[in-house]
Amino acid sequence: MTKLKEISLKSDSFIGADNFQNLYYTSKSTLYKKSDTGIIEYAALNLGQITTVDIINPLKIVIFYKESNTVVILDNTLAEIRRINFSAIENFRNISHATNAGDRRLWIYNTDIQRLELFDYNQNKVIIEFPPTVLPTIELTSNFNVCWVKTNEAIDSYTVYGSLINSFPIETSLEAITIYNESIFAIAEEKLFYSKKNAPTFSNLEIPEIKVKQFSIKDEILYIYDGQILTTYRLNLSKE
Repeated sequence: MTKLKEISLKSDSFIGADNFQNLYYTSKSTLYKKSDTGIIEYAALNLGQITTVDIINPLKIVIFYKESNTVVILDNTLAEIRRINFSAIENFRNISHATNAGDRRLWIYNTDIQRLELFDYNQNKVIIEFPPTVLPTIELTSNFNVCWVKTNEAIDSYTVYGSLINSFPIETSLEAITIYNESIFAIAEEKLFYSKKNAPTFSNLEIPEIKVKQFSIKDEILYIYDGQILTTYRLNLSKE
C-alpha cells in the first residue's frame, strides 16, 4: 500500500467516496457530499436518525431510516427522487436493512419473517423472496446483482434470481462488511481485515498507527477514517 494523503473530517460517520472522489459522510442526521467545488447536504429530521447510506450508485443514493421504517432515494445533487415508507404501503413490512439492487429495486431484510427480499419500489411490491434465515441479519451489503447477508456465524451471498451462491462461516466479530474485487473486507477491534476469494480465513491488513472506525474502497483507493482524520492509500490488491 502507498499512503496518498490525510484530511481533517468532522463527522459522525464516514460513508465513502464515489467515482469522482466526492466524499460522503453524516453528522447529526444530515448527509453531506463534499467535492472540490463545495459541500451540499440533505436532511429529513422528521424521519429520525440515519441508519445507513448506500452510495454504490451516486445518481441514486439510498438512505435508510430504521426508526421510521423508511427509505429515501436521492440524486447526485442530494435532491429527493423517491420516498418509500414501508409502514404505509400495501402488505406493509418492518425492515432492518436496505441497500441498492439497481433498476429501481432494493435489497431489504424483512424482520417480521426474517427473510431477505428483493423489492421493486416502482411497483411498491416484493418481486423475489428468499428462504428465511435462522439467525437475525446484522448487515447487508450489495453490488446490485449480489447481496451479502451477515449473521453472527456466516456471510451468505445471494443473486437477484433467488439463488444462494455461498455461505462463508466466520468466527471473528466482524463489522462493516465490504466486498471489493471478490475479496471481503471488514473491521474487527478497530483493525481492518480481508479475505481473498474462496479463502477460509481473514488476514490483518497492516495499517500502522490508525484506528479504523469506518472505511471505504473505490477504484483501488482505500479510505480509512479514525474519527478525526481521513487517510487514503493506494491499494494494490494483486500484491496483497
